[in-house]
Amino acid sequence: MWMEPLDQADSVLTALSLTIAGGFTALFLLRSRHRTITERMKQSLEKHQDYFTYLSANMHGADALFPPPGRLTPVELKAIQSKLLQWIEAIDGEQRGKLTALCRDLGLVELERQRLRSSRHGVRMEAAYHLGVMRAAECTGELLNLLEREGSEPTAFVVGRAAAKCAATLEDLRRLMQLLTEHHPKAHQLIADTIASSSLDPAPLFTELLRSENNEAVLTVALISLSGRNDPHVFGALDRLIMSGHKEIRVKAAKMFLQYPHLLPLERIGELIRHPDWEIRAAAAKAVGEQQLDFYLEALTRSMADEEWWVRYYSARSLSKLGSAGFEALCETACSSENGASRESAWEAVHEELNQAEVSASQEALQMPHYNRLNFIFRRTLGEHGASRPSHRPRISS
Repeated sequence: MWMEPLDQADSVLTALSLTIAGGFTALFLLRSRHRTITERMKQSLEKHQDYFTYLSANMHGADALFPPPGRLTPVELKAIQSKLLQWIEAIDGEQRGKLTALCRDLGLVELERQRLRSSRHGVRMEAAYHLGVMRAAECTGELLNLLEREGSEPTAFVVGRAAAKCAATLEDLRRLMQLLTEHHPKAHQLIADTIASSSLDPAPLFTELLRSENNEAVLTVALISLSGRNDPHVFGALDRLIMSGHKEIRVKAAKMFLQYPHLLPLERIGELIRHPDWEIRAAAAKAVGEQQLDFYLEALTRSMADEEWWVRYYSARSLSKLGSAGFEALCETACSSENGASRESAWEAVHEELNQAEVSASQEALQMPHYNRLNFIFRRTLGEHGASRPSHRPRISS
């Protein structure tokens, strides 16, 4: 049946109006429902305030914590759960263990376990998060299965963190790490942070992986996680990785390797100073200065001519930490090196060291001999060039 254009427009406007009105009605109902639930939650928390006082008073005692008396409504149970989860995230040790046991006694773990099987993705994610907070070790397998289904989705890390918190064995963490690195091979730091949320110490697992694993993502996560731990057990697993075919692995392994200079033969550091990767050469040069290894003074002097700025920078800074001999080597490089970049790096380090010594001498009289010694070396080595440096005699503080 033919309709006039105005009739068609009226029909369209009517349909749009009904749709908009329906949308606003649904939004109003959702907001009203949310306000109702929020108000009922608030009332439930107020109703059970005495129970929360009991928990606070007995949390540090030896006895187990009892559930509240009487039958709880779903809203009351949810309100108590929110309070318990808040406390669990804020504490650790025995007190956290008592609260997680209370969650089991209240049936909260089983309730969230059932929600983990929901057909709604949002419900599953919320359930996973709650199970993680409650450290529900009995649900670790189900969380790992859910993680496998999440695949490359960003929400995999919600499930992964929950699984890490629930993990009861290093094998659980191994599977967690394998799943995350398989689907998120570039998220090294995020995976390391996820595994770090576990109450287990993953260091033995990471050390084993460094010895036996060849997967780049797995090795990178292990190296990131172990960096800075200063664990001698790691040392033996690093040597092979410096020869890895993956540059990032080589560099990270070498930097960790250099955290244990007391375990390294002197010639091994020399090999790293000459390594093809400039990042490793720079790290080795830096380590020599930090450990004040005078044996490598000549090697550092040669490194001042390196083509990479960072290698020259750390070589110069390390030479300045090797006492008068190192400072003299810097002065000689600044004066006579045929490499312009080398001379520039040396000049910067020389002036920085002299300025620092000058400031220290002006603040403490005991530092005056050190400043005078450096200034003497500077002028003796650079001759007329040294004489051109403005001289500001330090003012000794009283």
